[in-house]
Amino acid sequence: MIYQTFTIFQKELSGYFKTPLAYFLISAYILISMFSTFYLGAFFVLNNTELFSFFFFQNDIFALLIPALTMRLWAEERRSGTMELLLTQPISYTSVVLGKFFSAWIFCFMLLCTTIPFWIFINIIYQLDNINILSSYIGCFLISGVFCAIGCCISAFNKGLVVAYICTLFLSLIISTVNFDFLIGQFNLSDDVSIRIIQSLNFSKHYNDMTGGQVGFDNIIYYFSMIALPLWLNILTIEYKKN
Repeated sequence: MIYQTFTIFQKELSGYFKTPLAYFLISAYILISMFSTFYLGAFFVLNNTELFSFFFFQNDIFALLIPALTMRLWAEERRSGTMELLLTQPISYTSVVLGKFFSAWIFCFMLLCTTIPFWIFINIIYQLDNINILSSYIGCFLISGVFCAIGCCISAFNKGLVVAYICTLFLSLIISTVNFDFLIGQFNLSDDVSIRIIQSLNFSKHYNDMTGGQVGFDNIIYYFSMIALPLWLNILTIEYKKN
């Protein structure tokens, strides 16, 4: 299974660089990140010892760009008619899904790596809290994994690339912005355990913890759960379509 997953992963990752898509996304990510950091984020006005102006916008930037990365993973297979051929090969559906997912997630890791020179350069100017910044990078990597998993799952339902992009963008924005704190007042909850459970459902709460330097097992477990669910649905979808 590991070999099969790695084979699919290599094929999909190299496929990104055989089209202009990879270079467009890399360029767009760098430009949007730097524009939002220095212009929208008022970098030289705020206290940026933790690169707050940079990480504040990463959630929205990934929600905008990752759907373009994942929309073709299954939609292209369905549109070109190669999906049936792929699923008739002696390879497990889990390996195919994981291979496609990891290719997108590692590409997101590569996007984050393009901003490391920015981190190093700012270290020359300011005395940065590098441990906190490293925690923020881990948080960005985890949220990108969630968006990649969502995109993979939605791509399996659509032949059209545009529809897959819009649906992934819409769902990613909803998941990342929805706040369940209203349930506390709705059900008149007062005990600490119930309130903490409700608050733990908020996507932004865990990202804010990570950018605040609190890696925490609860944050890691939350994001890996959010990754696992769409991938499981993706596998079920492929099995259903095959049957």
